[in-house]
Amino acid sequence: MATAALVDKDLDIGREILRALATGHIEVNIAFWAYVPQSSEWELFIATPLVDTKGPKAAYEEVLNALHDAGMDPYLPWRKLFLRSPKDPVLKNLDKQKGLRGSIDIMESENIPKGSPSAYYVTYVPYSDETLRTFNEAVGDRFVEEAYVYGKTWVVTGLDRLKELLSRFLHMKPNVMESVVETLSLRKKASIRDVRLHPGDFKRLRPA
Repeated sequence: MATAALVDKDLDIGREILRALATGHIEVNIAFWAYVPQSSEWELFIATPLVDTKGPKAAYEEVLNALHDAGMDPYLPWRKLFLRSPKDPVLKNLDKQKGLRGSIDIMESENIPKGSPSAYYVTYVPYSDETLRTFNEAVGDRFVEEAYVYGKTWVVTGLDRLKELLSRFLHMKPNVMESVVETLSLRKKASIRDVRLHPGDFKRLRPA
């Protein structure tokens, strides 16, 4: 088991990284903090098809450019960030087994030019019993003992697209959807509890 605790700051940085990649339209199949005994620390793994379509070097360049554009430079765990192919058999299996029960968190972006439609981050957050997992397998050249697995993050532009996502893809009832929209208008964020998603849902949800 891991001997070092994964701190909230790292978890928050990981979430910000995933939001930045979603904004940059960089597809992420799965992302997780992993405890790696050979470095005695937690490292951030991101599986993206860019590794296969453009090669590892170009994938890193595109990811780092997107994070730079999002102002993430001061917060990036450079030496702890690893990109991997979604075709890795361990990651492919983990991607299929993502937690099915969690919450949907919605946050209105603050970095929208005046006069442009609002943009919303929509994040699936697995419940705690689904996020931290005993791993004990190799991912490339890194042996992973434990992993904190993130949910998915999408960016939706415009309130109509958000409503479409909630009603058509997440099957939200009209009264729940209207409650979410009302909460968003007041607080700029909202949550929908106890949502069940199936592995196929993650591939269908491409609202950005």
